Amino acid sequence: MTRLHLSQLILVQALWGLNMVAGKAGTASFGPFLFITLRFAIVFVLLVPFLRPVAGQMRMIISIGLVLGIGHYAFMFYAIHVAGSLSSVAIASQLTVPLSTILAIVFLGERIGLPRALAITVSFLGVAIIAAAPIGGPTQVFALCLTAVASLAMAVAAILMRRLHGVGTFNLQAWIALSAMISMGIVTYLVEQPVMTDLLRSDYVDYVPVLYSAIGATIIGHGLLYQLLQRYPVNDIAPFITLSTVFAVGFGVWLLNDPLTLRIIAGGLLVLGGVTVIAMRNAVREAPSGLRVPR
Repeated sequence: MTRLHLSQLILVQALWGLNMVAGKAGTASFGPFLFITLRFAIVFVLLVPFLRPVAGQMRMIISIGLVLGIGHYAFMFYAIHVAGSLSSVAIASQLTVPLSTILAIVFLGERIGLPRALAITVSFLGVAIIAAAPIGGPTQVFALCLTAVASLAMAVAAILMRRLHGVGTFNLQAWIALSAMISMGIVTYLVEQPVMTDLLRSDYVDYVPVLYSAIGATIIGHGLLYQLLQRYPVNDIAPFITLSTVFAVGFGVWLLNDPLTLRIIAGGLLVLGGVTVIAMRNAVREAPSGLRVPR
């Protein structure tokens, strides 16, 4: 991999890491559900030129959009909103990798050896250690439970995505954005009941995290990664999968004064170590649970 492409790959991870901080700021301004709705409304408007119906696969595509919109993003950003420690949520979000492997074993007949089995166990042990940390008390445990549900939803969506054939990345992103915008718009109306005049009165600075999440993390981040996966095999990309969490922790400590305890560090090392082993072995073996785009 050239230095330019390596820098591009690291940039993608930094964009995704900073998205956690943007989510914390954005959900504080708008609430988690409205934040998600606004984010995907922007993504849809920007990607609507790529929107194309895909014969014979629309039911699967819409299902993926609903699983991600309601199942992943709603739980993930609500967890970010209530979490006392953004670092622990960022680390726990990596459970998508071991969970997708477990789902591939159950539903796709994937077989794993001892190294991946141990790595999965270590990953869950790391999250358990973080959950035992005193920061935030029951609220933080609740945030981690929400994150686990969000990770499971992402793992389900990843399994469903592997059944798609010949669907362009931006076309899929546009359909996901449309599904998430509509479904989360309904949830937002029923739960948060935002007032349009309040939105119009919001300071333009409040919209910066929403714009960043839509453009920086979703469109630019996924677009750059898609270019890299066209040039390099998955096993070259997989070792960098946990860098986004490292960036999220770093940005959280730097920008939000997020608490970082020894227990969170210890648990985080276990999670990230286990996830890296799983991702690399999945990629080398071209396993059904291997890394795919979109993230």
